[in-house]
Amino acid sequence: MQKDKPTDKICYKKAFTLAEILITLGIIGIVAAMTLPTLLAKINERQTISKLRQSQSILTQAIRLSEEQYGGAVGWTNSEISGKGATDIAEKLKTSLKILEDCGVKDTQMKCFADDYKYKNGKATNIHHSTSGYHYKIKLLNGSGIMWRATSEGEKNQDVSIYFFIDTNGPKPPNTLGMDFFLFEYRGDNLLPLGAPDSIYPYTTNCVPKTSDGWGCAYYVLKFGNMDYLH
Repeated sequence: MQKDKPTDKICYKKAFTLAEILITLGIIGIVAAMTLPTLLAKINERQTISKLRQSQSILTQAIRLSEEQYGGAVGWTNSEISGKGATDIAEKLKTSLKILEDCGVKDTQMKCFADDYKYKNGKATNIHHSTSGYHYKIKLLNGSGIMWRATSEGEKNQDVSIYFFIDTNGPKPPNTLGMDFFLFEYRGDNLLPLGAPDSIYPYTTNCVPKTSDGWGCAYYVLKFGNMDYLH
């Protein structure tokens, strides 16, 4: 008697077709292209905020230490805005700083700062040139550039001893006020970011508006911990 042969069973598994896979990858690519620039911008902003806080702390501590050794910063130079005035300040301040690059008043190779900067609204500014000769420039170990200048007689009458400028990534772009370039003043016994509500450059008019110059953004960044004014 002949036995029946077993019937072979074929199992079919469901899977995506090549067309479906390509469509899915295309959608993922579009979403990534839309969100990645925003994500990268946020990461860069967080790094900028962190570097600005760190550099402000380093500079504040250095001023304190130098004042203990040389007396109040108001007496560090008798010269007004000039290379000599900036160098007089450097002789006192550099002794309390750990410096990666000492670019002096003529940063011809632009190791500490770029040659030109612009306002937050995109307009050109002559606020600084690397070879201007009246700012003293250094680069910290964290990569931030710091420069300072002596003040005029009128500024001294307003109790301002020194103006400081911090570029959180040195000569690298964007080299723009409110984006990587921030201003401080040493007033009285404190290193103050420009932009306080009662200052001559309040952040409400000199940072937040899209058309503003960015002079007051240092205060905004350190006060609120973000750079939302850029968006």
